[in-house]
Amino acid sequence: MSVEVIHGDRRVDRRYDVELQLRFHYTNEEGALRVGCGVTAELSRGGILFLTDDPPPAGTDVEAHIAWPFLLQDTCPLELVVQGSISGVSDRGTVLRLRSYEFRTCGERSFFEVPQHCGACRVA
Repeated sequence: MSVEVIHGDRRVDRRYDVELQLRFHYTNEEGALRVGCGVTAELSRGGILFLTDDPPPAGTDVEAHIAWPFLLQDTCPLELVVQGSISGVSDRGTVLRLRSYEFRTCGERSFFEVPQHCGACRVA
């Protein structure tokens, strides 16, 4: 009898270990807008693992803005804007399963206007 062993990561999308500043917002069950921030741990085409002090609950629809480390034509700052839902929260971090994503150009105030109470952000 032959046993087939599967090795390695069997996920469809390749994951990239990268730390980028992230801010997110969502509407809670009471209808109030909630804002938070953190840092990405892993990115893939289908999802993002990120770290934050105050994660949204599982099942919540979220929009997140990620400060992109490269400039458009070496002059214009970019951010990656993603929409999706939180599929899980654990000690490893918060998983955001993506529905859509796009790059947007942004000015300084677009990404760096972060609430003062947000201790997870390391914006200089």
